[in-house]
Amino acid sequence: LGDPTPGDAPEPVVPLVPFSTCLERYFAAEPLESFRGQKNAIKTTRFATFPKMLVVHLRRYYVDTDWVAKKIVASVPVPEVLDLEAHRSTGMLPGEEALPEEAAEAEVPAAPIAAAPTPDDAIVAQLVSMGFSENGSKRAALAVSNSSAEAATEWVFAHMEDADFNEPLPPPGAAATTSHGSSGGADPEAVAMLGAMGFSERHAMGALAATGGSIERAADWLFSHSDDLESAVAATLGEVANVKAGDGSCETEGDDGPGIYDLLGFVSHMGSNTSCGHYVCHIKKEGRWVLHNDRKVAASEATPLDLGYMYFFRRRDA
Repeated sequence: LGDPTPGDAPEPVVPLVPFSTCLERYFAAEPLESFRGQKNAIKTTRFATFPKMLVVHLRRYYVDTDWVAKKIVASVPVPEVLDLEAHRSTGMLPGEEALPEEAAEAEVPAAPIAAAPTPDDAIVAQLVSMGFSENGSKRAALAVSNSSAEAATEWVFAHMEDADFNEPLPPPGAAATTSHGSSGGADPEAVAMLGAMGFSERHAMGALAATGGSIERAADWLFSHSDDLESAVAATLGEVANVKAGDGSCETEGDDGPGIYDLLGFVSHMGSNTSCGHYVCHIKKEGRWVLHNDRKVAASEATPLDLGYMYFFRRRDA
């Protein structure tokens, strides 16, 4: 072949990075200068259990020295069948010993519980003059944080059919109980305070569980999830129920299996950097790869398995 024509841009050279090399680097032992007072410690990453679905994220983007996000253009052929059994944890290896338990931290005294909020008398009086019950008016004022009579009125029309609308507010410090006979681990004072704002005991418990027991954050959480509060609370309480008592570890019985995964699909980026370009998705359907590009769906003729950004695998037995 002759010399390239003057002015022709040379074809870019795309480096080839074996996917196995990426795995080896991810699971490689990492030396630590110090860990819990121990010198020359080594950190390793392994799977305790294999999840049903696995997402592999190739870090194709980085921030350069000029603080501009740039893309790493490289060919990383990802296999359609992924075997991770070699990376399953088997516990401590010969010659290893467990580190001593960390010294217990000094107990921090609990912060005093804030005084229970009280309904604004002017808002309550205005709602009562409109024909609503005093108890319902108090609940409305607390539910809108005493913001205005207009907001309280809107709350009344939205909640006047609630079963506890006309019931007296729970007294400050009243211990809330569930159908199981306890507050499910939530602070009874906090549950009572949220109940005084018009929320049910179950909703209060879910909000406290989602926010680590903070009353202020729990109140914000309840208002921010008001569009579908029941589903949000159910999801939160369900997650809490899946945690073992005592050690804080999650239940995994029945959710483990062989570390063999099949590739379902992947997302790739078309463009030279993060400030421009387009994302597309390839999904394997009935043994064939299908390209999804916005509303356009077509069979993939040359599936770029080596240029993906995020890969989605399913455990073979799932």
